[in-house]
Amino acid sequence: MLHDEPPGLQRDLTQPRLQPALLVALMAAETPELRQRSVKALLQSLGFEWLGYGCFSQAGDRPVPRSFCTTYADPAWTERYFAETYHLVDPRLQRVPESGLPVMWTLDELQAEAETPSYLQGLRQRFFDDLRATGAGSGVMMGLPSLPGRDRHIISLISKRPGRDWMTDAVLGQVLTLALCLHEFYSRYTLAPQADGLRSAAGALTPLQNEILARLARGLPDKLIAAQLDLSLHNVDYHMRQLRKRFGVRNRLQLMQAALGPAPHAA
Repeated sequence: MLHDEPPGLQRDLTQPRLQPALLVALMAAETPELRQRSVKALLQSLGFEWLGYGCFSQAGDRPVPRSFCTTYADPAWTERYFAETYHLVDPRLQRVPESGLPVMWTLDELQAEAETPSYLQGLRQRFFDDLRATGAGSGVMMGLPSLPGRDRHIISLISKRPGRDWMTDAVLGQVLTLALCLHEFYSRYTLAPQADGLRSAAGALTPLQNEILARLARGLPDKLIAAQLDLSLHNVDYHMRQLRKRFGVRNRLQLMQAALGPAPHAA
């Protein structure tokens, strides 16, 4: 699910005036390193440290991660974010579908306004504690154009600056341009990230294991999986260990990635 910036395709630059200058620059970069250097320099000039570009689907009211580009993100935070299923309690993801505009946030505002079911309160607090530990103080998140019923692409920019006064209309305008140009570049001028084929190495699963995987793919925490399947947390943990062994993965994030691939036949 996590991946570096995908490789570029051969590009047609015969009519550059029809494209925004930033998109032309992304397309014209001779190497990924040159392109990434330009994007990182722009991020820093705007006051942001990190940028994440991800694809999410929706299962009821729950966002389900499909892929996430880590090239411009904080790698440790990104790994922990998905391994701990923080997307289930991230109030930014709840706000984005309600607006087609960039959604500004500060960490203090998020923590004060967030509403979470009681069984997710502990996860919510860990999310805020870990986000604060990265040094994050504010940022912008926005949804990107997609067809109805399709997976939704999201770009998140994070800054160590506190407050929101520094995010002026001029900054937001450049954020919007950066987000749209990156999305256009990734969706039209790069190769799509390929699944790593974890499931192809798996043997037949039991019906219960398929039920657990299905809920894991929807982003449910172990406690809710146990409640829905009438299992103890100990039993869920046992089956998770068995599934990790079956798929040859080491953690929950990798198992979730396997669960999102083509399912093997049930036993």
